[in-house]
Amino acid sequence: MTNGDMRYGRCGACGGAEVYRGEYVAQGGVRQRGAGPFGAKQTVFDAFVCAACGNTQLHVQLDAKMSSHIRNKLAWIPPQQGTG
Repeated sequence: MTNGDMRYGRCGACGGAEVYRGEYVAQGGVRQRGAGPFGAKQTVFDAFVCAACGNTQLHVQLDAKMSSHIRNKLAWIPPQQGTG
């Protein structure tokens, strides 16, 4: 079971096995919601796209600098009980 994670080659939306990988480059970087213009470096994501239904997942290419940026600049969402 992939739990919807398309990195394992199966689409979580339609169950199809036509998942392709590419890259998506964000022009504005990763920022907090409502932050306005942001001059950070372009963030590169691994993009996984299902050719059967169009479902898409983006996963940031994480290194220590990006991890620090995420922890210091973005809003943390605590885990919720009883979902899923």
